[in-house]
Amino acid sequence: MTKKSRLVIIYCILCSVIFMAAFSLLSYHKRLPGAGPTVIFVAAYCVLTLIGAWLIISFGGASQSQNEPPKTTSRSITHLLSVMKTPVAVTDGSGRIVWHNNAFSDLAQDKLRKDSDLQSLCGVTLKELLSSESPDGVAVGVNGKSMRVFAYPQSGSNGRTITTLWFDVSAEAELRSRLEDERLIVAYVVIDMADNFLSNMQDQYAEASAAVTKLLKGWAESVNGHIREYGAGKYIMMFFADQLPAMRRSSFSILSDAKKITFGDDQVPMTLSIGVADCGGTVAEKCQLASSAMSFALQRGGDQVVIKNDRGAKDEFYGGLSKHDPQLTGLNARRLVLQATPLIKKAGSVFIMGHKNADFDCLASCMGIAKICLSLGKKTTLLVKNNKNIAKPYAKMLEMPDYRDIFYDFERDDLDAVESDSLLFILDVNNPAIFEYPEITKHVSQIIVIDHHRMSSSSFPFDTRITYVEPSASSASEIVSQMIAQFFPSGVLTPDEANLLLAGIQLDTNNFTRDCGAGTYAAAQFLRREGADASIASSFFTLDKKAFLLELKIESTMRQYRDGCVICTGDDSSPSSDPATAARVADTMLRLDGVSASFAIVRINTDVMSEPVYTISARSDGTVNVQVILERLGGGGHHSNAGTQLTAGKVIQMYDGPLPRVTSELAAHLLEAAIDKSFKNADNEESN
Repeated sequence: MTKKSRLVIIYCILCSVIFMAAFSLLSYHKRLPGAGPTVIFVAAYCVLTLIGAWLIISFGGASQSQNEPPKTTSRSITHLLSVMKTPVAVTDGSGRIVWHNNAFSDLAQDKLRKDSDLQSLCGVTLKELLSSESPDGVAVGVNGKSMRVFAYPQSGSNGRTITTLWFDVSAEAELRSRLEDERLIVAYVVIDMADNFLSNMQDQYAEASAAVTKLLKGWAESVNGHIREYGAGKYIMMFFADQLPAMRRSSFSILSDAKKITFGDDQVPMTLSIGVADCGGTVAEKCQLASSAMSFALQRGGDQVVIKNDRGAKDEFYGGLSKHDPQLTGLNARRLVLQATPLIKKAGSVFIMGHKNADFDCLASCMGIAKICLSLGKKTTLLVKNNKNIAKPYAKMLEMPDYRDIFYDFERDDLDAVESDSLLFILDVNNPAIFEYPEITKHVSQIIVIDHHRMSSSSFPFDTRITYVEPSASSASEIVSQMIAQFFPSGVLTPDEANLLLAGIQLDTNNFTRDCGAGTYAAAQFLRREGADASIASSFFTLDKKAFLLELKIESTMRQYRDGCVICTGDDSSPSSDPATAARVADTMLRLDGVSASFAIVRINTDVMSEPVYTISARSDGTVNVQVILERLGGGGHHSNAGTQLTAGKVIQMYDGPLPRVTSELAAHLLEAAIDKSFKNADNEESN
């Protein structure tokens, strides 16, 4: 019976009672004598009753609300939801579950309590569910099942009642996981210096080849993969992605296993460079990415694994603890000259750039490339800012007629001089963040990068025609000197030019006591024949009294952090105006007996005192890879010579928790954490 029917019946009963009472009262007092008045009274009763019923039916409102179904319909829907196989739960505005069906009870099992809410059940709040814009709902896990949840506020409830639907996607998730586990991974494996390592041991070649093949095949079998040799000391390997997590956890123990194989009288350990493509796409795309990763591993000095992906994440590095073997030869320098010369000849003009806070090596190598370009008749511009560190050699170059007018004036000149066919050389740096004038890379069409520091990234935000990064070279001046030796006949370099190049090599080798190989001495010998004088080159490194006293003060703070590692920390109230102060302090500390690695932290004078800058220099005797340590702080360099700069902007990316004020104490804390992590990885590799 509808609401209107009930109202009509009630109205009719009330009218009947009232009229019967009135009729009885009037009859009692003999006010209705005869049939006429009685008929009129009854007729009036009938008319009023009919009119009232009609009014109730016509204007009493809809028989049922559109938003409120009849009870019979509500019961039907509730029953339907209760017996549905899809879990359904209704919550209030706070996320507390106020009603659920049987399927939801089976899903929640023992997690369902009287006052259970969504967050305690699946770890997701009601706010997160309602704010999700994903058409696929929100993924949650409940009792080992993968579910997708959809939340729908009930219309008219002002958000106080929310209906949630739970769909089981466990089968889909399991399939996705299986597809991910069975995703093909392609890796390229190269024996470092395979040509030299094997060809120089012809009598042991068969033994070496068998040992290498056995090691790598055993590794492939242990991960259910397949490996095939496609060239001397070159392999391609394929395996499934489910093996990668274990490889990562072991820091690719194959690297340490390879070092256990030694040959020759010197027992030289064998090292591997491995490039891994952790990506989707076709097999061809995987092979291309793996090849790029392997090339990057070689550019970083070998004895390491580089993992590249297609998800925008940073490259992963494992290993890289061995010291680089000198590889730069006259043949490599000749090949570099042959590649660069046609580009120089075709260029309308040439720009040569180094890194910020240029040092002797940066300035000298830029001068050497300028020498080659000027000899080919090209308009050449040096993008090198003068600073206290290079004041003496910079002044010396201004006295040379060839270089007097080729320095770029950063306050006066602009990029209008850049032409559509201009060529840019970038020397002694491969990190765009510390280019002297990074803006110019957007305006030139051809770029050549020549450096000796290990690359921190495998790609640049611009295209390069030539990228020559040789970590085994002691300095950029060594590379450029060998290029000049291949390009010019003897006697073309002036003694002043030779002295500057020799000073660049002396700086980065600490007067031939660090990172020297056959190429280093060959370059020095060439410069000596061209008139270089070691005593004159060394005269560029003299210090004033104030700088000397500051270095003594910093050295007095020396403390031992780990066995063989010492740290010197400068005073925040006494910043240095010379970025090379930290490097000289680290060099001095390394000469102490029992010190295998030294670190110096110095605050640098800046114009913006609100954001202090701290430079960290590290030196090693070869037993500790300081490059890997400072790479964790955004720096780079060599196995035994590295550096970085810390600012608030850089620190905030690596500091866990609210960022305090950047001080030398905080810089020391971050350095110690990087040292600990590096030593831990080295210990893991040795244990493997």
